[in-house]
Amino acid sequence: MPFISSHGVSIHYELEGDSSSPPLLLHHGWTSDIESWRDFGYVAAFQDRFRLILIDARAHGLSDAPEDANAYASELFVADVAAVLDAVNPGPVIFWGYSMGAAIGFQLAIHSPDRMSRFVAGGMHPYGNSPTGEPRPTNATAELRERGMAGFVEARELDLGGRLVPKLRTRLLAASANGLANAGEAWAGWKGVGERVGDIAIPTLLYAGTGDSGFHEGASRAADEMPDARFVSIPGISHDAGFASSRTVLAAIGDFLA
Repeated sequence: MPFISSHGVSIHYELEGDSSSPPLLLHHGWTSDIESWRDFGYVAAFQDRFRLILIDARAHGLSDAPEDANAYASELFVADVAAVLDAVNPGPVIFWGYSMGAAIGFQLAIHSPDRMSRFVAGGMHPYGNSPTGEPRPTNATAELRERGMAGFVEARELDLGGRLVPKLRTRLLAASANGLANAGEAWAGWKGVGERVGDIAIPTLLYAGTGDSGFHEGASRAADEMPDARFVSIPGISHDAGFASSRTVLAAIGDFLA
């Protein structure tokens, strides 16, 4: 299992598929990890066509979870991606990010557009979550700080009306509550790149479910403001289902990755 050091933090990544195939980087959202791409069928769908590069964000999966909240600035998550790309040296990649992963992709597209050949942004828009850019507590991060991972998992299962997938449940219970809270608060305070969205010339597909009230409208707006982008609206899909319902998502994406 390969690791690289990025600003003193150990970042775990994995490679799947034929090295001669086009590179596709998959970046998960908050509280997910590399294994989530496997759990929901994305790796199986892509491994025969692409060289997959999968990353565990800091505080997620097998990557380090620094205690210091300052270690979760958005630019450090982007630096982690750049460090993995430097190690793998695949040339420009198709970048597919979901939620937090898509926010990281927006920043990469602004600051290092040469790293990306195409961009798929799911369940996210580029306009940020806070005008200040300062970390912001949320109900979910408060749950993590007050009740730890066990309480967080219990609350999530209560919201879902059933138990999480066993493998995901086990991984979450082993995670750092402080690290995930720091990461969640950093991205809840993300200022976004809305003032420069028109500069993103990379061919881009944005998608969100109609039930994803936080991001659906903004993603549609962003596609209108970008020079080479389109938006796909997926009926009846919530934010969580926008990742978990991979068959529906892959059908909606269509031939964008062809």
